[in-house]
Amino acid sequence: MAFSLGKGLIAVVVFAYGLFTVVLYGALAIKSGTFFRRRTEKETLELHLARDRMWNLTKKYSGLSHHFITLTNGLKIHYMSNTAPGSPAAQDPEKPLVILIHGWPDSWAIWRYIAGSADLQGAANLVVLDMPGFGGSGRLDKYSATRVLESMTELIILLRLKYGVDDESKSNKKRTVIAAHDWGCVVAMRLAAEAPALADRWILSNAPLPKLARANIVRLWISARKMFTTALNSPLSSRTPMLQAFRTIGPILRQALLSGYIFAMQLPFPFVRFFLTGGNSSLLAGAHRKSFGQYKPTIEERSDAMSTTMGPSLAESKSRNESGENYPTEIDYNHEFPKILDMASYYRQGAAAATWHKSLETITSLHSIAGENELRRTSSGAGIFDEGLPGAFKAPVTVIWGQNDLALDRRICLDGIADYMVKNSQVIMLPHSGHWTPIEKESRAAMEAAIQWALGGEKGNVETAVQAAYPEATVAVRR
Repeated sequence: MAFSLGKGLIAVVVFAYGLFTVVLYGALAIKSGTFFRRRTEKETLELHLARDRMWNLTKKYSGLSHHFITLTNGLKIHYMSNTAPGSPAAQDPEKPLVILIHGWPDSWAIWRYIAGSADLQGAANLVVLDMPGFGGSGRLDKYSATRVLESMTELIILLRLKYGVDDESKSNKKRTVIAAHDWGCVVAMRLAAEAPALADRWILSNAPLPKLARANIVRLWISARKMFTTALNSPLSSRTPMLQAFRTIGPILRQALLSGYIFAMQLPFPFVRFFLTGGNSSLLAGAHRKSFGQYKPTIEERSDAMSTTMGPSLAESKSRNESGENYPTEIDYNHEFPKILDMASYYRQGAAAATWHKSLETITSLHSIAGENELRRTSSGAGIFDEGLPGAFKAPVTVIWGQNDLALDRRICLDGIADYMVKNSQVIMLPHSGHWTPIEKESRAAMEAAIQWALGGEKGNVETAVQAAYPEATVAVRR
């Protein structure tokens, strides 16, 4: 009975805070004048042009062409690449594989600046994918941890085959680097912890490691509660412990304030749709404006940014790539944001932290590609014989963190992260950058430098490579 009451109370709090967030964001949009402001004819034209640039399957974008891969569950994944899968160039042993995974509410196109780099395209086979339910990819019937992680694991394994990392006779014939941001980073963190054989280096940017974040919240809450108890038991000398308690709980309160949108995502779908796309998409438009940091984007750049969330329109859905493939047919492309509820479901259905129940096929595939890499991970304290803390990484990671993040409190996300890392891992702080590291000019240079370092066999220190592109970058953690 008490458990039911507790769950009911939590549900009421979540609903109330979510509804408050919807009202608050709406009021802020009205105050700023964006809620009732409709697109001009020029803005509408630029948006059409942007969607054609990025989503027309007959066109390349900055040297990247459109491709599809269908998983065993029937899910059709869209991705961009500078090399045709299965081609001789894709099998080139001198060209490692780089897989870039986007965050929320984005698609492959958030990596458009980095993936368009001539230096990167010359050094590697680049794959820039749309996660299930985003961009040009198909949708899952449920966005649970198991459905999402199973799909992403199978996808990466298939890409490794198509780009010559593995074949029937040998695995790990060349390096694989995975770079990820925001929600893609959350997924990549789980893979680096639970399927480490998928890549040699994981470059992770601005997202919480779920188990670490939860541990930090619990730790801070318990400490603050003890201080509050001390203050209440000694009212005459309560001022100091009370102040200490509020300082201790501060990161939790700040993160709760920053995460109001997550509570809004838990509301019934009509509220969620209004929250995300109501008021002329003022919330999404505002997020994309902030993604450029201090730089003021042009109308074309703003249109490109919004296009990353919208995905293909009805016009682009009728196009076909060189192989005659088209976008998934189950999507209603008449809507401006046809997958917005799929995207919201990542927050609603436990993809971040729930248990991943690996299938036998996934376990077998991961074991087959691990090979000698598993022995190396074991010797570094990252293998099957040394599990470490729950949710800890089992592969080398480079965390690149924009310190001016508007969505995440770094004390919740980074405190104690060294205990979750294996050898040859590090956290690099970017003091002048915000949350959208693949977009902001300085941070995307830092990200590209880290990827180039990983592609080059990790010679020298990654911090030296990053500082050459971002001189103010500092190393906060080194393992």
